[in-house]
Amino acid sequence: MAIRGGFQTREDARHWLPSQGVDPAPLAELNAECLGLLVMSATDPECSHPLPPLLTTLREPWSNLQAHAVRRLAAAPFSLFDAGFALAPRFLELRARGVHDQQRRTEPHFFEPSAARSITRRMLVYGWHLARSRPRAACLVFGVTGSAVDALAACSLAVLDAAAERHAEVLRPRWAQQFGIWRELLAAASAGADRRLHELLLGGIQRLAAETMAAHVADANPHALAR
Repeated sequence: MAIRGGFQTREDARHWLPSQGVDPAPLAELNAECLGLLVMSATDPECSHPLPPLLTTLREPWSNLQAHAVRRLAAAPFSLFDAGFALAPRFLELRARGVHDQQRRTEPHFFEPSAARSITRRMLVYGWHLARSRPRAACLVFGVTGSAVDALAACSLAVLDAAAERHAEVLRPRWAQQFGIWRELLAAASAGADRRLHELLLGGIQRLAAETMAAHVADANPHALAR
């Protein structure tokens, strides 16, 4: 996909992923595609579906995000978008039971259903590959626990395909309710402030690590939060 002159992800995403031998280009490509779709939604005055608050509140910075800014932001060392990887243990459970559990969301969607299914399917396949080849990197990239990565690695391609169909509505920007984070990311990317953008993205890694640790503790001791 191209926006305002197009962009190349393989050349621009080459410095972040923590494990040698991991190609960052697929992640940058997925980030860039999602960012581009949000730019189009924020820019289109005749958008066919209601926009979520992250886009309406920050419509101007989203609308002004140029191709070079998309490239910078897409090179993040983690997925800027949450495709529900924490649900991976349920993918297998639902498949085994033959249950089609499709929850309906009441809030506006970030992506059209067909685009969400396509991106979610590719993100799951990329995550599955990373979970099998570099599980530690997968934990960092997708901000999930080791148990979720193990469950993802155990999925068959058929299960991943079914999960993409069932859970495509989950796809959303990470920290979608935290407008301040996105305001700073969009501003730094648009201004070409690479040093500031790198600081923000490193802060994102720290945030993901903290969230993942909290989820790990909750998984290990589900009664801990009740104490």
